[in-house]
Amino acid sequence: MNAVPGYSGPSMPAPRPRPFSRDVLFRALRFFYLLWGGMLLSTLAYYGRLRMPAQFWQWPGLCRALMGPWGRAVALGFGLVMCLAALLEVWELVDRLLVRVMGESER
Repeated sequence: MNAVPGYSGPSMPAPRPRPFSRDVLFRALRFFYLLWGGMLLSTLAYYGRLRMPAQFWQWPGLCRALMGPWGRAVALGFGLVMCLAALLEVWELVDRLLVRVMGESER
């Protein structure tokens, strides 16, 4: 069956799938975290409300770079990427729920 002589298959057993309720809970929490964090970071970067904690001002050049236009652009980009990741996460969550519901209805 195997093309390589002496090969008996993968050494690790196949991972067990997570229970449905735990999987949906983790996906929902990840969605809300990504959406909330992305919207907060994007809004703060867009309106120029990003602030650095006092401990970071020991390196004023780094803080000025992060608080300048390039730093704001990077923060805005991260926020938009987080919002896009939240969109993909909710897509997967709804897909998982629909597959489960449609599978239950066919039985």
